Amino acid sequence: MIDEKIAGLALSAREEMLERNRSIVRENLAIVDRWIRSDPHFSYVRPSAGTTALIYYDFDMPSVEFCERMYHETGAFVTPGACFDLEGCFRLGYACEKDVLIKGLEAVSEFAKALE
Repeated sequence: MIDEKIAGLALSAREEMLERNRSIVRENLAIVDRWIRSDPHFSYVRPSAGTTALIYYDFDMPSVEFCERMYHETGAFVTPGACFDLEGCFRLGYACEKDVLIKGLEAVSEFAKALE
């Protein structure tokens, strides 16, 4: 019963919740755009919808190794492109808190610099 009450309350504020979430995603996508332009090792096709993007890198390293090493060395957690039958890329989610995204992107750039 309590979950139905909570769901009812959430649905009564549907438009406000959707706008809040859209605002977060738009702002975070702009952060990803700036990061992509600032780091020469990464590129992507800017998503037109959704909350994830495939980020391509220019290192000669399988995506599973890239992501595992990056996680162990920096704590940045992304999904290897190999999970989608793609190499040379990883999936980045950007629907998180702004400071988490910024710190994560900084960690990815740190890892890239260590690979140069």
